[in-house]
Amino acid sequence: MTFLSVLIALIVEHLVESRRPGRRHAWFDSYCQRLSRSTLAQGLLRRPWGALAALLPVLLVVGWLQALFNDLGSVFALLYGSAVLLYSLGPRNLAEETEGFVEARDSGQYDRATALAQGFCLSEIPDTEPRRSFAVARAVVVLANRRLIAPLFWFVVFGAVGAAAYRAVQLLAERLQAEDCPEEMKRYSDEARHVADWAPARITAIGYAVAGNFDAVAHAWRSFDYGPSDGPLTEADQLLANTGLAALDTFPDDVEELAPGDEPMGDAGIPPVVEDALALVWRCLALWVTVVGGGSLVAALS
Repeated sequence: MTFLSVLIALIVEHLVESRRPGRRHAWFDSYCQRLSRSTLAQGLLRRPWGALAALLPVLLVVGWLQALFNDLGSVFALLYGSAVLLYSLGPRNLAEETEGFVEARDSGQYDRATALAQGFCLSEIPDTEPRRSFAVARAVVVLANRRLIAPLFWFVVFGAVGAAAYRAVQLLAERLQAEDCPEEMKRYSDEARHVADWAPARITAIGYAVAGNFDAVAHAWRSFDYGPSDGPLTEADQLLANTGLAALDTFPDDVEELAPGDEPMGDAGIPPVVEDALALVWRCLALWVTVVGGGSLVAALS
């Protein structure tokens, strides 16, 4: 049942990606705004467990519906799980954004390519190629966990509640960072996001090792040394950036060798690092979907 829900959600996500409206979670934005302005909620969110407590009403509803649909029968449970998982992916489509950047870059649309890159990259976009493409590739291998693999991981572990909880924790942290609220609220909600990302990030990194250069990933993982002051990436994000680029035999130091800072922008000689990063993500995703399918088959036969 879990495998079928995952498969249905991914197929629907792929088939309707160009026709569906964006998952903007407007209702959740309103919920977060109320939390940031409520004195009671502020007191709650200033505690380490406050983020989960604040999300408890939403998760209780999701859990109650999950139990209700399970009682109605396997078909209803399958449809409900697929719908919740589909809603928990994203919220924006990684492949669509990546392919849009590559198309704009290769066609010489500098402003559009930069705008697309800035829209989903995790740090400031360099002004020269191939530095810009390396920044996009790094964002691709990092965001694959947040947008695809982590929701799938928590769905496999806890069902619809797990996928919904992961997306809610991510959205709460993002929304509170933009709100005028006490720093403790922002810090603890961000820590909840780091906890939610810890295990899926390792699962994703293992997938990169199997789907890419295993030895390079193993070396990058062993030598990984997280420093909170290193930049805007979190611990999980930095691990994924290092292992993802290592899986492609593409290390950050290569950028300095390929593109001195005084080189003009141009697409001649740009390595296909963005395309390779997206292909690595698809191989990693296919690997873990196959593992889920195999586990479901073993469980059904035993």
